[in-house]
Amino acid sequence: MQPNSAPSDGTVPPRHRILYLANGGNLPISQDGLIFTLPFVQLTEDELARIAPDLVVFPLFTATLDATIVLTKLNALGYRGRCLILTPRLPKPKLIETELRAYSGAIQLELLPIDTPLE
Repeated sequence: MQPNSAPSDGTVPPRHRILYLANGGNLPISQDGLIFTLPFVQLTEDELARIAPDLVVFPLFTATLDATIVLTKLNALGYRGRCLILTPRLPKPKLIETELRAYSGAIQLELLPIDTPLE
């Protein structure tokens, strides 16, 4: 099956809206309008409602941003979806995940180790 083609039974596959919280300025939105980027400092209740993401993606930490701060703000803004947290290779990822759950409230979270340095 080719990407974005309908299944043979005629149903339309679900489309998910993804928000990447960046450190710096706005990055381009995907051509299909389903992937958005937003600087963390611009994350507001209105922006979250406008984008209405199914998934929020952000790094565990950068020079100016930390996942605990992001999770606390998302929780305060009423977000109840999923978060994918990009991490370097960690010796004890379950320990970090347990700590982050203290900040996540009803948000579902998952850590994703990547080898590329995060900005």
